[in-house]
Amino acid sequence: MEKEIIETYYYNPSDFNQDGRRKSDGKTFRDFIKECEIDFHTRHSTEYALNLYANSQTMAILARSNNAAPFLIYGMDLTQGSSFDPIEDPYVNHEMGKLSKNVFVYGIDSAFMTEFDESGYPVLNDDSNIFPLTLLVDDKMRNDELRLAVPTMDDGDDDFAPVNVSPKYEYV
Repeated sequence: MEKEIIETYYYNPSDFNQDGRRKSDGKTFRDFIKECEIDFHTRHSTEYALNLYANSQTMAILARSNNAAPFLIYGMDLTQGSSFDPIEDPYVNHEMGKLSKNVFVYGIDSAFMTEFDESGYPVLNDDSNIFPLTLLVDDKMRNDELRLAVPTMDDGDDDFAPVNVSPKYEYV
């Protein structure tokens, strides 16, 4: 598991109606999350959030705010604790999904994805470091919070194994 830069955001679930819209101004819960993404980038100017952690109730509000069909379930279950394991979690969720009648949505477009193709789908630009937001279900979280995170490159492990550079053969 990787270390992450994390920001936690709070909201009042009762402020949102059954369609995932804020009662006071009609703004969608998805728009609220986009505001959180912008705040995250403002706080960490070289980083964009890659992971959204929330409980299943919060994911349901997000799904409704996106007008998702009832058979679409938002979020990948965490299988290795309270942080995303990029190797095990997708594998375990894929295996569980094979047995389900539902379709699982594991990512949504980032607030910073501004280019769209002719069908209206966001265009990925690998050079920009802006990628879809991975939806991760952590049911240990409260119903009024969500976390945005990005893995750091500094996980405390050295990525390089020592290599003996002395030659095996000498020319005389």
